[in-house]
Amino acid sequence: MKPIFGVLLAVVAVSAGPVRAEVERKRINLEVVEALAAEAAKKPFEVVKDDHLLPEALRGLTYDQYRNIRFRPDRELWRDQKLPFGMALFHVGYLYKQPVEIYEFSGDYTQDIRFSRDLFDYSGSGLDGPLPAKLGYAGLRLTSPVNRADYYDEVGVFLGSSYFRMLGKGQVYGLSARGLALDAGIDGVAEEFPMFTHFWVGKPQPGATSVTVFALLNSPSVAGAYQFVIQPGDQTVAAVQATLFFRRQVEHTGFAPLTSMFWFGENTTRPFDDHRQEVHDSDGLAIKTGKGECVWRPLRNDPSKNRTYSLSFESIRGFGLLQRDRNLRSYEDLEAGYHQRPGLWIEPEGDWGSGTIRLVELATSNELADNIVAAWEPAKLPEVGKPFRIAYKQRWTNDPNPAGASSWVVATRSGTHDWAKGARFVVLEFAGPALAALGPEEKLSAEVTVGGKGMSLSGPARVQRYPDSNTWRVAFEIQKEGEGDPSGGAEVRCSLRRGADYVSETWTGWLPL
Repeated sequence: MKPIFGVLLAVVAVSAGPVRAEVERKRINLEVVEALAAEAAKKPFEVVKDDHLLPEALRGLTYDQYRNIRFRPDRELWRDQKLPFGMALFHVGYLYKQPVEIYEFSGDYTQDIRFSRDLFDYSGSGLDGPLPAKLGYAGLRLTSPVNRADYYDEVGVFLGSSYFRMLGKGQVYGLSARGLALDAGIDGVAEEFPMFTHFWVGKPQPGATSVTVFALLNSPSVAGAYQFVIQPGDQTVAAVQATLFFRRQVEHTGFAPLTSMFWFGENTTRPFDDHRQEVHDSDGLAIKTGKGECVWRPLRNDPSKNRTYSLSFESIRGFGLLQRDRNLRSYEDLEAGYHQRPGLWIEPEGDWGSGTIRLVELATSNELADNIVAAWEPAKLPEVGKPFRIAYKQRWTNDPNPAGASSWVVATRSGTHDWAKGARFVVLEFAGPALAALGPEEKLSAEVTVGGKGMSLSGPARVQRYPDSNTWRVAFEIQKEGEGDPSGGAEVRCSLRRGADYVSETWTGWLPL
């Protein structure tokens, strides 16, 4: 019998199969995992060094060697029973040096999924010696027929720290979500990465449209319990509930955190020798405030400097990192499939109160690392030792406008000219049903505000309808006066108006000068 953080589960049977081991009479639900997290939080976090967890052969794997350790598709859990979901497992090694414990549960029973070498094909990996019987796994992958009825597609992966990703119909992996972000993007401060240490995955019933996963999170600052109810489809929806117990207060605690990659796009300069016009998993941050205002902030990458922005609200109805540009020609990359990468929209359950959406843009000179973080930080920090509960829905979607704006930004472009020192020219393109319904004789105006010391709008903004199109163009210039702002740029906001009525979301962004 195996204790988990001091809770002992009673063994009632032992499976003879090569994967499932101890069968235990224990109902698994969020309350049970909450009790484990509360128990863990009462004790100091135990740091286990990587070199104590894995044999040298696994710690020293190269990327290519690790890729060649493949889970055997015919060994997926539940597939032989023709259930609507399957589950595969990831091998430890390479970057994934900390094993996690994975359990299957059904009704009043749970069973440990013990490591078995027979589940994997090691051809080309160079691993041919014995491996420890209690090795564990690095994470798990869920599959379900989403794109066609006769094939089980990947619909979700939990792998590495508290990272996870999901897919809907026709999507390919792009941005990630995390259980929690602690002190992300603070210069000179090491970010803390909590880890999901245990997973319990519910065996699906015949005809089930969703699968439930529970996870136990732990780190030096916090222990927590998570529930994910995952429903794949055209957009995959995950209902998330979490209860967290903080050992100590953390200055920047990011809830429902999103992590993505933005290297360059149409709104940035491109000092890179690359044949592609854009390279990113997401091109902007969308927000719907508690008052119903829809906001769009395009992502940027300044290769010379990290930038962090705090956007404060009395309440929010949703936020997310989106990939709005789905034109393959914008990327010219048939392998990466950037045009097929999903956006991720977060919808709070209940009132989250006042707080801040914190956007971190880390400097990067390539597309190999995630450099964007967005998360919600409540105005009132969680109290140490007391349970902090939060719930939300995730929508892994291709929808360019999950906030429900009447029209939205489809392109952001800007630049400077040698003959206009201290000025930046900005062109925004809007589209959507509110604009498509307008006749060619309609007149719209743009409301533009410029923040920052010594920065101003140079002349009125010009609004035009694109010929033979239902999109509208706003063009304006911002001008530096005197020394300008010490930050070297300005915060700008822009929205379209039809008379006294707003007919678009609000574009907002930091523009360099």
